Amino acid sequence: MMLTTARFFSRTAVVTLLLGFILFSSVCVWHDRIMKVAGPHQVDVLVVIKPGSGHQTIREVLDRAGVLHQIYHYDAARLIAGNSFLPKAGEFMLPARSNLNGILSIIQKGQSYQRRLTIVEGLRSSDVVRLLNSTPSLTGEISLLPNEGSLWPDTYFYTRATQRQGLIDRMQKTQELVLAEAWGGRSKELPYEEPRDAVIMASIIEKEASAGGDRRLVAAVLVNRLKKGMRLQSDPTVLYKASESPSTMASITKTDLKRETPWNTYVISGLPKTPICNPGQDSIMAALHPAESDYLYFVSDGTGGLRFAKTLDAHNHNVRLFRQHEASAKKGRDK
Repeated sequence: MMLTTARFFSRTAVVTLLLGFILFSSVCVWHDRIMKVAGPHQVDVLVVIKPGSGHQTIREVLDRAGVLHQIYHYDAARLIAGNSFLPKAGEFMLPARSNLNGILSIIQKGQSYQRRLTIVEGLRSSDVVRLLNSTPSLTGEISLLPNEGSLWPDTYFYTRATQRQGLIDRMQKTQELVLAEAWGGRSKELPYEEPRDAVIMASIIEKEASAGGDRRLVAAVLVNRLKKGMRLQSDPTVLYKASESPSTMASITKTDLKRETPWNTYVISGLPKTPICNPGQDSIMAALHPAESDYLYFVSDGTGGLRFAKTLDAHNHNVRLFRQHEASAKKGRDK
């Protein structure tokens, strides 16, 4: 009798262990199938989890985004994770075919997607504000139009719902830091009284040499003219307040050249009242480290470059070459 009882308990234990093993194996397979199987989405997917979203809302967001094989998989995954899964609000980039384990990890860590906004050199402050206002992933209003020349051109990374004014503040702070360092290492005997003068000069260089001309030679010409008391006579300063569109710079008239404004360097002596754009680092460095040269004039060569001259006669010759090039190009277009 005792032997029979022992055999019974022994067999029961074996069966229990076997069932336990089968159950454990089933749970592991179920876990792997839900958590580790590649997702159905074939491309990267952006999802937005708003602040205060509950689990029901999150699973609906993920289901609509097409990253779940079955909507109940989210509930199962949440049960598996238990209290350790604490989702964060934000905008998240879910890589193509990412599994549920990876998706929950991204959302829990709050790894918000980094958007980028590039501010190119030579934009006016009004252009930058217009660009920020037309970017729907940003929020809030810009309190005041930033001073011309106070914004640092660069690529800025941000997350969804970043304040527009916050980006403006970053641009201005970066410009202040870069300018302060550059000003401290400037060349000697420059005709600037303060860093702002260098920014004004850099803004002119940015516009004059934007087509590929030598910025340091352009800076040398402008600095030499300032030192000699000559007017800068820079075309980009003429239409600064006459139009909001820099593209109109190609259509300067004799009337424009005579228009009295605080920026028209054909009329005023010295530097303009303010910068005429937001210059980049190359132009600022050129303004603070102009080339060693006796040039006093430059003009476009018609192909994106510049021709420089030390005398008015040589400059007038270069102007004639430019006009000949323009006339020849016009004939070619008219054919």
